[in-house]
Amino acid sequence: MEITFLGTRGWYPKKGQTACVLVETRGGNYLLDAGTGIYWLDEYANFRKPTCVLLSHFHLDHILGITAFQKIIKGKELTIYGEKGVKKAVDRIMRKPIYPYYFDSPLFNVKVGFKELKREQRIFDSVVKTAHLEHADPVLGIRIENGGRSFVYATDTLPCKATVQLARNCDVLVHETYFSDEDLKGVKINTGHSSPKGAARIAKEAGAKGLFLFHFNPEYDDKTISGMVEAAKGIFKNTFASKEFMRVKL
Repeated sequence: MEITFLGTRGWYPKKGQTACVLVETRGGNYLLDAGTGIYWLDEYANFRKPTCVLLSHFHLDHILGITAFQKIIKGKELTIYGEKGVKKAVDRIMRKPIYPYYFDSPLFNVKVGFKELKREQRIFDSVVKTAHLEHADPVLGIRIENGGRSFVYATDTLPCKATVQLARNCDVLVHETYFSDEDLKGVKINTGHSSPKGAARIAKEAGAKGLFLFHFNPEYDDKTISGMVEAAKGIFKNTFASKEFMRVKL
């Protein structure tokens, strides 16, 4: 299993691209969300293998990249998985007047289908598990198990027990940290986002082997993010910052 971070920011792409992570196994490509980071997919993915998109939720920063599928998806078929209503949600941005061409247009060289994510199911050569996390709107945490290795993606969520259970003894936990711990203290409205220390506590409680902070505020610079990693390491030593085009082998 190999992980490539294509987009690691939240909300809008300023100092990085919005959420998209490629997980590759021998049997397939799994795209975790379709933010603007997906624009670089064709430089990293092997489209001789089947490809799917696993959407955590339908906020625009996680699905906007779908509008570029005719350019970046080179396979023959693609399935988009998500919560109940996934097709309806995607259709909102892929129909006029928002977008001029639907997937059945001759401009698209890939056949696109939709399926709902289940609590546990087999997709290609992996077992995919999900859990409902805690955000402003419904969001799924996603776990991919393959060849004795496990990857967990928990973006746009408060620290919660559901993530602990989903990430139990995983090799890599990617957990959102939109806010620094200092900035979180000044947040007056609960937007359903985490900070480094909260993510670190989840990783520690889950018994994860490694934690990658993710979904950073788009205004944060490298110095701020380095400070966030150091804060998390005080609780969970094996913490890293996710960065665009970083690759991790499991």
